[in-house]
Amino acid sequence: MKIFASVLLFYTFSANLLAFDLHSAVETAFKNDPQFISEEKVFEKQVELVNLARAPLLPNLSITSSYSDITYSGNVDTKTQNIGLSLSQTLFDKTKFVILDQSRLDVQIAELNFKLAQEKTILRIADAYFDILIAQNNLTSIKAEKNAVEEQLEFAKRNFEVGTSTITDQQEAQARFDLIRASEIRTENALAIARTNLTKSLLIPIPETFKGIKGKIIIEKPKYSAPSEWMKIARSKNLQVKIASKKSQRSRLELKKKKAERLPTLNLTLSTGHSKQESLSTLSQDNQIITLNVAAPIFLGGSISASKRQAIADNEREKKNLELALLNADRVAGKSFRTLIAGVSQVEALEAAEASSKVALESNKLGYEVGVRINIDVLNAQRQLFSTQRDLAIARYDVLKSKLQLLSATGSLNINEVKKISNLMLRNN
Repeated sequence: MKIFASVLLFYTFSANLLAFDLHSAVETAFKNDPQFISEEKVFEKQVELVNLARAPLLPNLSITSSYSDITYSGNVDTKTQNIGLSLSQTLFDKTKFVILDQSRLDVQIAELNFKLAQEKTILRIADAYFDILIAQNNLTSIKAEKNAVEEQLEFAKRNFEVGTSTITDQQEAQARFDLIRASEIRTENALAIARTNLTKSLLIPIPETFKGIKGKIIIEKPKYSAPSEWMKIARSKNLQVKIASKKSQRSRLELKKKKAERLPTLNLTLSTGHSKQESLSTLSQDNQIITLNVAAPIFLGGSISASKRQAIADNEREKKNLELALLNADRVAGKSFRTLIAGVSQVEALEAAEASSKVALESNKLGYEVGVRINIDVLNAQRQLFSTQRDLAIARYDVLKSKLQLLSATGSLNINEVKKISNLMLRNN
């Protein structure tokens, strides 16, 4: 039975690895990534701010009890028992009500920060995931190029032996082979680093090979064709803008709170108690006290005026931060849109270049065989083809990155959008 369970666990784990895509990586990060979980716990902590701010405005009930036994000179023993119940209620305190409003804004800011943390995690994991795919593709391309150059090297050696080519052809092919080998080592290291970066965020084993883009992909055209339209959306939906707006509102409440510190406060206290004293005689009494407390500051050493000036300065600073957030949202949305559009055009151009490079390589090979081309021509054609293929793969992943960045800039990036990207890549396999 244990053997069967172990085999089942192995196949389940293997199936999970085979099904591992960008969507799976992001979902795993939401569960395991220490950086994201830390942000999640901050949000859970901030949610309680409203309860803490509301507590001073609700009735406060407390009970007290004491007992003492005192022996005086003359062996007079006095025992005293006291028990009391006190209820206090704030009737008017403008400062506490403003603090409650601030706490509600703090929770909203915390929720927006948590959503922003989700966006940043998606972008960070996507970058790490695409880095692996790019390095993996580069390594595959370099190995294919190395094999092609190695064949050309052997061909040059045979031609030199039979006297149909010079030693230069062989030396050029050998030099190109050695350079490719150096690139292979560098790319293997880049792939290892990329895999380590993703593993450290997910904290689980990842597959040895990821499924990447193998051919053409169709990127859905953006809904709007003008950068200004995306900038307009970003100014209203970008999370950084929303956070800055909430912080600006909070700073205005802080100024309101500082002004309210000059207002009087009104508190009601109801208390009841029972005391009993046993000595030469027994004395017992009950008491009920109603206290209405009114307090108003007159002069506190200038602290109220100083704190008010601080609040005014902070309010102005938050206004400028909001303006900066709006400018950044414009910039990021416009840049992401233009990068996406340019990326799509670049992919189309590179796909055409790949097709023409293949034709050029075949022509150079045929020309070399009949003696109208030299070996360096074939090597250059090979390098051009494989370089174009590597650039094409990078361009395709850059387009997907730009898509995610545009969604982030306009406050629309979520796990569902990641799933669409994953499905787009999987349909290509």
